[in-house]
Amino acid sequence: MINITLHKTNNIFDGFIIEGHSGYAASGYDIVCASVSILSYTVLNSMNIVAGISSEDIEYSVEEDTGFLKLKTIKNNEKTDVIYRNFLVGIELLLEDYSNYITLKFEEV
Repeated sequence: MINITLHKTNNIFDGFIIEGHSGYAASGYDIVCASVSILSYTVLNSMNIVAGISSEDIEYSVEEDTGFLKLKTIKNNEKTDVIYRNFLVGIELLLEDYSNYITLKFEEV
């Protein structure tokens, strides 16, 4: 099961934690894990490329073996919130067909 927690501060998204593997299929063939991975890495790279957030203001940790990715943006702007909301749209679309393999919750931090 992939567990996703989106973090908000003052109603603005500023990070997430992804934990686990979906178990949908064998490694290398798991479209659920691959989908969550591409969405999360797109967010990570978009913070710098699209939102203009400097690398020093992006905290992240990745452990591929356990399926762990933690992302937190220290400085946020309108673009960072839109990027996180686009991630949310992608996850919600996955949940429509793969809710047995993904959980989503929100946390105010």
